[in-house]
Amino acid sequence: MRILGPETADERELREWFESQERGNIERLEAGAQTIIQLVTGLYGVLFAVLALSDQPAYLHNPIVQWAGTVGVCAFFGSLLAAMLVAIPRRIVYQKDNLTEMQRMYGRLQRRKATLLRTAQIVFLIGTACLVTVILAILWKV
Repeated sequence: MRILGPETADERELREWFESQERGNIERLEAGAQTIIQLVTGLYGVLFAVLALSDQPAYLHNPIVQWAGTVGVCAFFGSLLAAMLVAIPRRIVYQKDNLTEMQRMYGRLQRRKATLLRTAQIVFLIGTACLVTVILAILWKV
């Protein structure tokens, strides 16, 4: 960090870029959450199509399919819940004339949304891995 002297054009450009990133961060987090919600909804359809067949095929008695299917359904639900918590508006109480508190509350909001979105992504990957496991177990007749 420069202490002495005026800000150079490169430094100003860098600072302005970081400021624009900060301004759009909440919207990007919410857009990411909406994407996960859409993906989970689609993959729930695939997983339920494989697991909820009316004629009860033999592969549904396979313990790998049962466990991976159960973990997958739960993981997709957890991912959906975490993503929805990012996207759902929440009331924030702060003093409107206190910039320090406003900045602190914005930081809390940003950290909360980022943590929930990261959780949704990780759990979504676990659910996707379970779906792949179910499909491969069925194809390979493990």
